[in-house]
Amino acid sequence: MATKTKLLIDADMMIYLALQNAETEHDWGDGFYTLSASFPDATMSFDSHLAELVPLVLDHWNIEGEYEIIMAMTDLKGNFRKSISPEYKANRKSKRRPMMFIPMRGWVKENFKVMMIDNLEADDCIGISADKNSIMISGDKDFRSIPCRFYDFLRNEFYDTTKEEAHYFHMYQTLIGDTADNYKGCPKIGEVRAKRILDEDCSWEAVVRAYVANGSTEEEALVNARLSFILQKGYYNKTKKEVKLWTP
Repeated sequence: MATKTKLLIDADMMIYLALQNAETEHDWGDGFYTLSASFPDATMSFDSHLAELVPLVLDHWNIEGEYEIIMAMTDLKGNFRKSISPEYKANRKSKRRPMMFIPMRGWVKENFKVMMIDNLEADDCIGISADKNSIMISGDKDFRSIPCRFYDFLRNEFYDTTKEEAHYFHMYQTLIGDTADNYKGCPKIGEVRAKRILDEDCSWEAVVRAYVANGSTEEEALVNARLSFILQKGYYNKTKKEVKLWTP
């Protein structure tokens, strides 16, 4: 019996895009504005986006057999990365979620097969499930750090990432950090210098040398590496509900 292809979809990002499309700004004059949102518009936007994505990825990888759609969602109650650094995503506290965020999550849970694990983000749920029979679908470039097929729907880019490429991207993120997730990476290292370092030596030792040379420490490099690492097979014990942190 042929194995089904698993379409591992970042439901978090899909939900945000659908809800943004469903919001309407109203100008009442005299500087008074309000927002309204239509739940049917949001669900229709979500379904339409999904209907575009599925045939696109199936056609690209010439998949003709059966497939299943799995929606990955972040656990809102906790995040293991906060124990690594309390500053992780702390910059998002003041940002407004789209209207109808919680009801939309409920709708996705009711209408799709959903994967959500205590203390994990949607990225991690996808990462620990990804294998040769999977396709990861998201608009988050960080999925390039997982050796698997990946479609980036924000940039319309397809990847068949090898282990070597995944390691390179992880070390790259460790060096440059991620302002969206609020970890800073190595001081004085931007995209160009990071690529120059890794193109010469894509090792953990090279990353540590860059941190130390720029006034930081190996401990800080390890914190950034663990924050940027998306969990993969072997990094989560489902029985004990324990995360294994990335170690060089």
